[in-house]
Amino acid sequence: CVTDSGCSEVESEGFCTISLSGEYQGYLTTCDGACVTDSGCSEVESEGFCTISLSGEYQGYLTTCDGACVTDSGCSVETEADCMGAGGDFQGYVTTCPGACVTDSSCSVETEADCVGAGGNYQGDSSTCDGACCIDFVCTEVPEVACDGIFFGVGFFCDGLSVCPREPVPWVDDLTVPSTAVPRYGEAGGNARYEFRVLSILHSLNRALSPVPMWGVNGEIPGPTIEATQGQLVTVDFVNDLRRLDAPEEYITSHLHTVMECVKGPDTYGDAARLSLRVHGIHARAEYSGHPSRTILPGQTYTYKFPNQQPAATMWYHDAAQGLTRLNNYAGIGGFYHLMSAEERYSNVPQFPSGEYYIPLFISDVALDEQGVPDYPDEIAYAFAGEFPVVNGKIWPKTELKAGKYRFTLLNAAGKRPLALSFRLEGGDVIPFHAIAADQSYYSEAVLLEELIVYPSERYDVVVDFFHHRNRDVFLVNSDATTPRISRLVRFSIEDRSGFTAAFEKDGLPQPPFIDELLSVRNRTWVLDETSSGSCGASEFSINYQSFDEVEDVVCIGDVEVWEFANAFGAVIPMHAHLVQFQVLERFPVQFTDETFEIDGARLDAEPWERGVWKDTVACPPGQVTRVIARFEDFTGPFVVDSPVMEYRDKDMKRQFVVAKCDCDNDGVSCDNTEDAWGCPSDCALTSSAFCGDGICQAGDGETCGTCARDCRNKEGSCCVSGGLCEAECIGGGFACTEVAAPVNVACGDGLCEARETAATCAVDCSAVSTNASPYKSNPAQLPTPCHNVHGHTESHHCV
Repeated sequence: CVTDSGCSEVESEGFCTISLSGEYQGYLTTCDGACVTDSGCSEVESEGFCTISLSGEYQGYLTTCDGACVTDSGCSVETEADCMGAGGDFQGYVTTCPGACVTDSSCSVETEADCVGAGGNYQGDSSTCDGACCIDFVCTEVPEVACDGIFFGVGFFCDGLSVCPREPVPWVDDLTVPSTAVPRYGEAGGNARYEFRVLSILHSLNRALSPVPMWGVNGEIPGPTIEATQGQLVTVDFVNDLRRLDAPEEYITSHLHTVMECVKGPDTYGDAARLSLRVHGIHARAEYSGHPSRTILPGQTYTYKFPNQQPAATMWYHDAAQGLTRLNNYAGIGGFYHLMSAEERYSNVPQFPSGEYYIPLFISDVALDEQGVPDYPDEIAYAFAGEFPVVNGKIWPKTELKAGKYRFTLLNAAGKRPLALSFRLEGGDVIPFHAIAADQSYYSEAVLLEELIVYPSERYDVVVDFFHHRNRDVFLVNSDATTPRISRLVRFSIEDRSGFTAAFEKDGLPQPPFIDELLSVRNRTWVLDETSSGSCGASEFSINYQSFDEVEDVVCIGDVEVWEFANAFGAVIPMHAHLVQFQVLERFPVQFTDETFEIDGARLDAEPWERGVWKDTVACPPGQVTRVIARFEDFTGPFVVDSPVMEYRDKDMKRQFVVAKCDCDNDGVSCDNTEDAWGCPSDCALTSSAFCGDGICQAGDGETCGTCARDCRNKEGSCCVSGGLCEAECIGGGFACTEVAAPVNVACGDGLCEARETAATCAVDCSAVSTNASPYKSNPAQLPTPCHNVHGHTESHHCV
């Protein structure tokens, strides 16, 4: 029985622990310990006998004279005699065999003392740097340097299995924070210009799986985060640089996933890999807002300009190409866009956890085929949801956190799946947290929650305190019932050392003033439903039972409107409007009759996490009308209202609305600065968005091989249009032709001289003093030959 005063041999465990307050060593044990003297080592009864009578060095109660013995076959703890008899090298009395020492960058065999001194993680005496290594699904245990396959890490073993798993393994990949984008010019967080190149890459979703083909912005999944500050211009050159992995000098000519060529977009372009950048929540001109029809093919570039004249917010960028949104984002395109106020950037006010204590979480899901490759149905699946969670590009990642407060951004980047998120201990106990921001602003007062419902494209910032959960595992858990069910998303292992423990502000947080509903000049209704009249599949979605190309909704610039989303469909539909931020006002139950509805019950308050905050995405429950209010200011042109559920959007749950200059003099002569074609059609002209060089032969707009050879001759030089009709044998391989007129979305008076506008047809946009230029371009310096592969053919002249 070992106590503070020494060791004694007693009769019972109870007497030791209760009467003596000692630590019982077990039945039949003695207080003998190793005593090392100049002449050797012996196991003696007491410390006093060792030090006084033998002049030795006592090694402690219950120790033996055994020590580490190193032989050709390894190290073991033996008596000196046994070690010498085996031809070993005895390391000394009471020594132990060294073990694996794991640091951030390597693994080596060290003594425990040396390992701890170097800041390493000691794996135990006699442990090795071996770990499970999978090659072609066969598992062996070798050091990482000897593994030519997938190395699971030191301490992960094959456990007797001869075949590696063909599914992801939880908690073997580290959670990493997306990188910060580095500008080509300027300073990150200030006036800056970035180049975002979408690249074909091999990406590892999980250590148990081989790297798989995906698309990443600048080769990263998620893509790099843009850091911006209010009032500081950000310019992004968005480059479709998708090339063949097996022939990097060639651009790809078809999509990574199967394309439904009957939906809008692919019905013209086929399975070409078209891209369109959308910063969800950005307040910017129409041509920079991510319109689905403004797409680029491999080899092309589109330049976006974001003035950042809006409240601080954490937004995100993704693809928005017509008919391909679900596939392009599933392929890996997406990342954060973090807009800060000047106070936040320079003084970190309000005082929230930041730096290492801020972790943005980009949450999506994925389905895998038998080979572990991301799989998506050949046709649009309304209820598609992946079977595995993906967080910051990894399936089931893990990380270690200090005991204290952390700020998380929770982004639902899944195509369809809603998330019901909570932080839970291993046993299931919930850790409450504070929501401090949503979508477009801080809350006026932080909201204490145990669970938060996050629909696709919604973002919430929360603060969680792990101070009282040292040496425990905490999981980010999803309890939504969408099938296939996914529950645990991330594992946080809380260390026994403190982190951020300061208090943070919970009320009086900065946000723009709210809008009084009395300022609204109009209630505009959007009925959400599916129709059975679609030509692509059994049904399609619609807003107000009209198609995307039907443009009837005109909002005068500067007006305040209440928008009412009436959901006649049988499931919750999140909705989003480009250009604006809005407040969620309320909901009412409704009864639908044909294509109209009536209020059918009492007013329903907005959810607690929807109040006192500015949003850009709102959940619209079935059988209800959801009312929001917004001000439409600063920018004119065609914008989009759509559902962030990407499958719904690709099947036409999106409509165009136009913000117009409505101060018309109606002189019928000239288009003035206070007018545009949307608000003043008698003075300003609407023209086709088609133009020679846009990568598509617009036969429906009069383009021919004579007027636009660069678009209407394929790479073999054959003319693919005759008499306004497209030749079917010429279509494909990156070449596109359409007999349908392009959507009319170029308006004189919008401040941009583009497409077919000239100084003669639209002086207000195209005068000599105008500095506007088309955001589209193809850079010959980046292509093998001028214009090659931009849209499937080569021209000898320079691309402009």
